[in-house]
Amino acid sequence: MEENFNFTNYFVNNQIWETLKKEIKDFNNILIVTGEKSFNAIKEKFLPILENKNYTLKKYLGECSYEHSQDIIDSISTENFDLVIAAGGGKAVDTGKIIASKINVELFAIPTIASTCASTSAVSVVYNNDHSFKDLYFLKTPPNKVFIDLETINNAPNQYLWAGIGDTLGKYYEVNLKKENLSKENSKINFPSLMGIELANNCKNIILDNSKIAYFESEITEEFKQVVLTIIVNTGMVSNLVDEFFNGGIAHSVFYGLTTLPSVEKDHLHGEVVAFGILVQLLIEEKHEEYNLLLDFYKNLKLPISLEEIVPLEDFLKEENEILKNILNSPDIIDFDFNINETNLKNALLYK
Repeated sequence: MEENFNFTNYFVNNQIWETLKKEIKDFNNILIVTGEKSFNAIKEKFLPILENKNYTLKKYLGECSYEHSQDIIDSISTENFDLVIAAGGGKAVDTGKIIASKINVELFAIPTIASTCASTSAVSVVYNNDHSFKDLYFLKTPPNKVFIDLETINNAPNQYLWAGIGDTLGKYYEVNLKKENLSKENSKINFPSLMGIELANNCKNIILDNSKIAYFESEITEEFKQVVLTIIVNTGMVSNLVDEFFNGGIAHSVFYGLTTLPSVEKDHLHGEVVAFGILVQLLIEEKHEEYNLLLDFYKNLKLPISLEEIVPLEDFLKEENEILKNILNSPDIIDFDFNINETNLKNALLYK
């Protein structure tokens, strides 16, 4: 069986724009996919390097959906692009990834916040237009290059780094959940997956060691840089190295299931809900010591530790059966041979 290593070349600095200018010098017709707030955050630095280029700017409309991605593709059908630049948060970048994949064009990414590993992973998380989770779109390769401007990320609302911390912890706990519960059929782990599993340790160790300073300090510290790179680069590398089986687990499934309630996507960030999902996962695994370790960390950063910090209890109870069904049928655990059922799942969700 062929084993592939799909790595994104990344560039990081307080000012990354001269590097980007050099990297796009051989491209002439560029499609830029971005969000309104994201573009406003970088346009003063970004637009000057595009002065001698032909470029088309397309704003994604707040959701990474197949319908919206296709609308953008249809609107550019008469043009020939040689590069797509996806700039913004996870959903803007994931939209750009789908478009670049479908029109078969090289892709660069500029994350404007550090909330997910979208800029370096070979998967897009796709939603329905009502903001509920739909499925995962797998690309042949991750973005070719990613340009991380620490100044832009530091100037973004701090809640995005906060959510990124939660999402990144999820990678460690979910990879290890799958590793510890391999079925006999999947017991042999290939070399890229072994590398990814080892690299996943950073998703816990660096985050726990550096997040307090990175989150509470306003300056660009070394701790801030370490956390940003762990969220954006390290997590993406793990995702790209390990077999699909290892990507995702109970924590992300909790997120997908809770998006059954529109308020979850509307009022909360992806990594925020995944952070709560990790606690649910640890309770189902009966890892109470690890649960208590994370509880102290969560309290320091004010990450959610109860379901009612995500949704009102009465809203959950009204849609309880649908939510539990969607969690148990999520792509990350539907074929997973592990003792998770409606009873222990509900108990973990409501645990206090």
